[in-house]
Amino acid sequence: MNALPITKQTAQAPLLVSASAIAKDLSVTARYVHLLAEQGKIPVVRFGRRCIRFSKPDVFRALGIDTEAAPGASL
Repeated sequence: MNALPITKQTAQAPLLVSASAIAKDLSVTARYVHLLAEQGKIPVVRFGRRCIRFSKPDVFRALGIDTEAAPGASL
């Protein structure tokens, strides 16, 4: 099996993040991120009734934010 070394796996950005992380990137409140999710304007991954996470690339794409345009922008 061709497994990556642990250092490479942990160096990558997380696949799913909290509403707070999305809110920080968008300069809005976490409540507003939850509101966007409730309205179906951004994609959400649900783990049960209360635990939800977001994929930054998917959220930015849904909102029409081009992350490639800004040099040095990271997800």
